[in-house]
Amino acid sequence: MSVGTASPEARTSFRALLWNYSAAVAGVLLQLCYTAYTARVVSPRHFGDYAAASASLAALGNIADAGLFTYLLRAEHLTRQTVRTAYRVAAVSGALCFATTQAVASLCANVWGLPEIEPTVRLFGLLFLTEPLLYASTAALRRMDLARFASFTETGALLVGMAVGSALLAAGWSPYGLVAARIVTTVVTLGIAGLRLARCPLPVGPRVPARSMVGVSGAFAGYRVIQILATNVPMYAVTRVLGPTATGQYSRASLVVGLPMGTLCHRLRCSVMPSLARINGEGRTLGNALPDLLSAASAIAFVSFGVLAAVGPAALRLLLGPGWGTAGELMTVFAAGAPLVLLCQVGYTVDEVRKAMGALLQTQLLVVAITAGVVALGVAAGRSLALVAAAYSAASAVGHLAQLVRWHRARLCHLPSLVRPYLIHAAVGGALYVSGSLAARWGDGPLSQIMHGLLGMAPVALVCVAARRRLPFYSTAVARGLVTQ
Repeated sequence: MSVGTASPEARTSFRALLWNYSAAVAGVLLQLCYTAYTARVVSPRHFGDYAAASASLAALGNIADAGLFTYLLRAEHLTRQTVRTAYRVAAVSGALCFATTQAVASLCANVWGLPEIEPTVRLFGLLFLTEPLLYASTAALRRMDLARFASFTETGALLVGMAVGSALLAAGWSPYGLVAARIVTTVVTLGIAGLRLARCPLPVGPRVPARSMVGVSGAFAGYRVIQILATNVPMYAVTRVLGPTATGQYSRASLVVGLPMGTLCHRLRCSVMPSLARINGEGRTLGNALPDLLSAASAIAFVSFGVLAAVGPAALRLLLGPGWGTAGELMTVFAAGAPLVLLCQVGYTVDEVRKAMGALLQTQLLVVAITAGVVALGVAAGRSLALVAAAYSAASAVGHLAQLVRWHRARLCHLPSLVRPYLIHAAVGGALYVSGSLAARWGDGPLSQIMHGLLGMAPVALVCVAARRRLPFYSTAVARGLVTQ
């Protein structure tokens, strides 16, 4: 079965996936260019302050969102009343979180041991006035199969925000220009997405009480808070033990790997969640879609980050310039663990669609506990930044294994049948890393190392192309898996 002969539902999901990933590539390239510029005008210490301020409000940001993005994406029937209620909830939760930020800014600075981040935290609070409304707008557009418009809007607004942030940084507003870029991006995206949504012919439905929406979406927000806690434990330990300069190095490496990883996960989630919600809402099993979804995710993850682990350190030196040597050393650690994080994130999406909230909570608490344990071990073992950087990836691997076992018992997937695709994709990613990193050593400088590394991966890529019919890579099977034949 090809994409052209698939059902309308499958073709819609496949097109959404293509548009979302096209925008993802453009967005990542823009952000990498912006990162290259900011690395030269923002010192590691100032970037550490920015990263700490952002991390201190990450949990509050998920409360402000109130889980509306997930709620609307997985809505089995989207009506005008649903969107209006989502807007009201987003406006109220955003205003409350803004007020909370201003009240606890000094407390955040004391908790992180960085009194100089208080003004940055207060400036970050302005995001809460628009960001929840933005999430509600873009989620509704994607739920209505307007992924192309949403993707273009987000990418264009990102470009505008980066231009404004760059101008402020050039004028000496460091690190406040970094925050301003995010605020401008959010405002522009909300304005365009809100106008488009107002013109959409949504069906009229029954009244949706805010209380019922908060009850469901609030649960999603709670799960996101736990997830944010797991990701911030390593950075908090680095900040408290090693100081803001080490935090700047750590966060730069995490950011450069997190950009493609987070974008891939978010776009995959936006593309498949509406279709999975329809399947679940019609009483059909997700078992037909799940194996192909997981196989596609593992192929994308292991291959992409195998390449990044090989040439990433040289690319980071070229991107950031001098003074970021520690970040380059950490990048390989982050890239090697990124596929495990992405697979676990995809698993969270599946459990959200299945409404398996108990299983979702168990997995997240397990990931938090293991992350904290590995971080403590890294701090005790001579303050090892590499071990701290690997903490969340190791915890995500255990969390995803728990998800697979649970789905196997529920007859959603056959665990042994997933082992082969995972192992093959991991082997290909590992081969790309080994061949690329060995070849990169022949280069004289960062650019030369990147070129040598990419050329060194060519034999592995050619073997994969020749044996493509035997490899469970991403193909039209993804579209097939989104519908029950």
